[in-house]
Amino acid sequence: MSDPPPTPRPGGTRFARRGSARLAYETAGTTGNAGQPLALLHDLLDDRAGFAAVRGSLAGDAGAGLRLIAPDARGHGASAALANRRVALPDLAADVLAVLDAEGIARVHLVGHGLGATTAFALAAAAPARVASLVLVAPPLVTFGAADDPTARAHREATRAAADTADKGSTDRALDALLDPRWGVGWRDRLPRPRLASIRRHAGALAPLLTALAAYAPTDAEIRGVLAPALVVHAADAPTAARQTAERLASLLPTARLTSIPPGPETALPLGGEAGAALAALIAGHVNAGNG
Repeated sequence: MSDPPPTPRPGGTRFARRGSARLAYETAGTTGNAGQPLALLHDLLDDRAGFAAVRGSLAGDAGAGLRLIAPDARGHGASAALANRRVALPDLAADVLAVLDAEGIARVHLVGHGLGATTAFALAAAAPARVASLVLVAPPLVTFGAADDPTARAHREATRAAADTADKGSTDRALDALLDPRWGVGWRDRLPRPRLASIRRHAGALAPLLTALAAYAPTDAEIRGVLAPALVVHAADAPTAARQTAERLASLLPTARLTSIPPGPETALPLGGEAGAALAALIAGHVNAGNG
């Protein structure tokens, strides 16, 4: 009989492996088997620091009893790089499972933002026994828009074009194609320098991950097949297409509830300030409601 995994120590970067890839993550909150495991999966062009405000709230009184795990997705933070490599959404889901296995976690509550929401959904679809509940924040139109919706179709085409542009080495043009519609032209001039540096640092992951997002389009039947208790969240000031995507996903998931959080303090910090505190409260309530 093998020895049980060591009790994780909160804070600091830890590493798991899947094949030759090294996957970075952090832990916080309640340690050992006493805590309910909850994984926080960040958005594209971000890293685990994107959930810092939420994680800070959940590690305190707001999330008492939660064992938090915050991974860096491939191509982000301290995890394996993705330059000139191909990856699919099921690969990202399998990476999260590798982190959970490294921590000896059999079942987890998943919180995902953007790309992380798609990863969380893919994991719940592929390994339902491992997922206690879902919180899906700003689910991407490219993944969850209806196949016959013109806006979703145009967004998928634009995403593929941005991926192709990045693959040809035109990183700035790819970033403009991706972020101008979301943040407005001239976003570089408005972002704090640390956030801009973070985006540039992660831009090598654009081509493979945008390609992966554009290629992953679960059918309505596949969405209805995910039975984990779910909370679908959008920002109160989200564009119409983003709100409609969240509404559509919540209507298809059999156990989902739709809600919103206040706008983030700035474009570069969507889950900080009042938005982060509100999301932390929603997560804690969702988990403590007996889900999973």
